[in-house]
Amino acid sequence: MPSSSSRRHPPREYVLDGRRTTSLAAFYAEIGRAVLGQPEWGASPEALDALLRDAAGTPAGRVRLVWQYAAAARAALGYAETVRELTGHLRDCPPTALIRTAWALRAALRELGPTVFETLVHQLTAHPNVVLVRQDDTEPTPAPPGV
Repeated sequence: MPSSSSRRHPPREYVLDGRRTTSLAAFYAEIGRAVLGQPEWGASPEALDALLRDAAGTPAGRVRLVWQYAAAARAALGYAETVRELTGHLRDCPPTALIRTAWALRAALRELGPTVFETLVHQLTAHPNVVLVRQDDTEPTPAPPGV
């Protein structure tokens, strides 16, 4: 049974447009736009965790993140984007991460392992403050009659 505090404070809702998430940088800009009202912020996995925690308002708060057109994002953030991102990391990564990054790149070139999209979905669904709702439809779902 939900606590009385969760009934009094429904999750804050933010909407992402998957058609705008054509790269990892574009995803970070879109979530910044949705949550902060601006696309520029400290975009990184660690900063994303902090952004979502802060957006929830309290440690026990929740954020409902609605990712519209998630199928478009899944296509754009697939293996081609994963290879592009890993290639960039390989050029700039510290020696301690070099082998791990090279193996991840090797797998992505063979279309194996997680894509950028799958990695983001995992990070969002694993976040203690986030409820992720993926809307894979290309057309908005009409409201049921009487609503």
